Amino acid sequence: MITTTLVSLHFILFHAVLWVNAYEWGEIKVPEDGNYTVWVWTEKGKIGEITIDKQTVPYSAPEKDKNKNDMTDHVWLNLKTLSLNSSKSIQIQGDIHIACIVLSNQSDYNPETWCKYARVSQEPERVTDARVDILRNTNTIFSMQNFESLQEWEAFAEDLRKTLSIACGLFPDREKCPLNTKIFDTFQGDGFTVEKVYFESVPGFYVTGNLYRPVKEGKYPAVLCPHGHWKEGRLENSETSSVPGRCITMARMGFVVFSYDMVGYNDSQQLPHNWGTNLLKLWGIHPCAVQLWNSIRALDFLQTLPDVKVEQIACTGASGGGTQTFLLSAVDPRVKVSAPVNMISCSMQGGCICENAPLIRRNASNMEIGALMAPRPMILVSATGDWTWATPRIEYPAIRSIYELYGKEDNVRSHQFDAGHNYNKGSREAVYRFFGEQFFPHQDWMKFSEPHFEVPSKQSLRVFTDEQVEELKKVSYEERLNQFVQEKKQLRDKYVGIKTEQIKEFREKDRLSLAIVTGAEVPHVNDITGTCVSTSKESTFVLERWIISRTKVHDQIPLLLYRSNKPETQKVVLLTHPEGKGYFIAPDGSLHPALQTLMQKGYAVALIDLFLTGEHLSPKEKIKRKETSHFLDTFLNTRPAEQVQDIITSLVWLGSRRDLQSPITSIGMGNSGILLLFAGAICNKANPIFADLNELDLNDDNIWEQHFYIPCIRSIGDIQNALWWIVPERSCFVFNSHPNLSFYAPVTIQNQVKNLNDLVALIH
Repeated sequence: MITTTLVSLHFILFHAVLWVNAYEWGEIKVPEDGNYTVWVWTEKGKIGEITIDKQTVPYSAPEKDKNKNDMTDHVWLNLKTLSLNSSKSIQIQGDIHIACIVLSNQSDYNPETWCKYARVSQEPERVTDARVDILRNTNTIFSMQNFESLQEWEAFAEDLRKTLSIACGLFPDREKCPLNTKIFDTFQGDGFTVEKVYFESVPGFYVTGNLYRPVKEGKYPAVLCPHGHWKEGRLENSETSSVPGRCITMARMGFVVFSYDMVGYNDSQQLPHNWGTNLLKLWGIHPCAVQLWNSIRALDFLQTLPDVKVEQIACTGASGGGTQTFLLSAVDPRVKVSAPVNMISCSMQGGCICENAPLIRRNASNMEIGALMAPRPMILVSATGDWTWATPRIEYPAIRSIYELYGKEDNVRSHQFDAGHNYNKGSREAVYRFFGEQFFPHQDWMKFSEPHFEVPSKQSLRVFTDEQVEELKKVSYEERLNQFVQEKKQLRDKYVGIKTEQIKEFREKDRLSLAIVTGAEVPHVNDITGTCVSTSKESTFVLERWIISRTKVHDQIPLLLYRSNKPETQKVVLLTHPEGKGYFIAPDGSLHPALQTLMQKGYAVALIDLFLTGEHLSPKEKIKRKETSHFLDTFLNTRPAEQVQDIITSLVWLGSRRDLQSPITSIGMGNSGILLLFAGAICNKANPIFADLNELDLNDDNIWEQHFYIPCIRSIGDIQNALWWIVPERSCFVFNSHPNLSFYAPVTIQNQVKNLNDLVALIH
């Protein structure tokens, strides 16, 4: 079958029909020697010329006919026929009035007819989908949403915690290896001791740091101290920040304190600090995830110590250590008191990859994440000279509003200092006093000040010698990360490799993790607006041209509905393809035979353009999502995730029509078959589901990165997860599956299906 579509490529070749978009005039080749009819899509009332193979072709477009209610601004013109040679490249060039040039060696071909049946708009414009232009990044100014009730907040908080857990590789639940802790080389200081520590957070991967203790025997509260992006890490001892200084002072106050390295700092050299790829993020593996797991294991370590009161643990850090503080506090309730210093901000969300896990800020900022500490005690320390300058006015009242819902507004405090970005003496003293009040309430902490301290030498604090560090680095960076991936694969296989009788337990535990990783929602039908652009009544069918949109999001989905011109209610099929609606329409405007067969069987047929395909693109300009950050997947849904949403929105809208029957037969052709499985898992209006697996080896992460990049999709079980949400209640057929694929869920494999016509023959 010959098809044509408008997409953002240099040129599209379907046999001997070439569409060349205006934004990419240049060098092309025709597929075969012959005479080619030249068509242009141009503005009405314009005169100009185009150049093809050094031949100038003039054009003159008619004016709009105001007397005939002419609503279109562009017109198709058949200019002339040129003889072109396939053995050499030719130059093609239009002017500013031309949207695209079409070359065809088919004498009866008319692109205007194709547009009539393949497009919603008869203008060469893209739909105005807000998702293309939305900007969310580390420096976006965020406003925390209002929560009217504790119930509303806790529902949001549950979803946000689940997102954090999935994004940072904590879900499905990880198994904890033995810590194999080593504590050695005690240094006796003035009113404190400090020891060297290392333990395994995963087999063979070490967390390194120092353990500061009071000198008297007894059981004490504990403080976990992640450091920030200071040059010397946990060994930083300057006017701006002294990590050993705060540890020494807290040990003197009566705390057991553990200060540990961020990955890539000081003794933690098994991985660099900055690393990561999309391939790894498919499995929830990135610096933020590794550091958060290290922090969780650091809590485990503290709770193994005989001199620690295991129910009394606090956490504090500044800058990147502040980010680690509120992330840990959000996902682990063992943190009873926290002090994120100079980090929770409405205007800067953290500039390092270790602070920007994918998924976590799509509908939240650090304010909402920080508020997950509520109602446990927390102090926000801020500075006038960094991005926390507005904390007393913006961030603190926002977070306090959540504490008020619990009736615990006194549990959150704010203290700002006139200084630059820091964890200086004044900031530390604010935290000392707050921690003192929480853990030693019978003492007066109001005037407590940090006494003089002497920091032990670096040699006394370093855990490993240079030789030991080099020995650990013999396991390469790539080998270490592969170890993490293998752990995730085993966990994933165990998670989705269940039996049908375990499906209820699986769903209760999973709680539609697919909806979290894709960011997809099932909108209420009243939140979807449908605009009928036009209707054509043909001899055997009616064609409705729609733009459907979620009202609050302002996305737009071009949708064509081919239905019988008979009055009775019809069954309906939703068809998707990566190339969009145009895939199902031949260049001469005739429908794919499968569409005709479906309508003969009594089905209406809906075709859509998924996000950034078809009419989401413009032949006049190259369309690309705006991206001003390296962390787009932290703040926005990826393209495949948005395409999953488009399928769901279309299912809901079709299901709401009183002239169509539910459920909706759904067919995903090409790579859209995978996306349909995800959409069908999230939205139960699809039944039966026919998913083309396109002969892809879905065991290959490169396939997922190239075609279906959705962070963490592999770690939660990808299509295996989806199938457990579809079957056995609904029918699911997969075809063109790769021989390497196995299925835990009881799906129907229809590998004898070779094309859409074969598939439609199965539909009753």
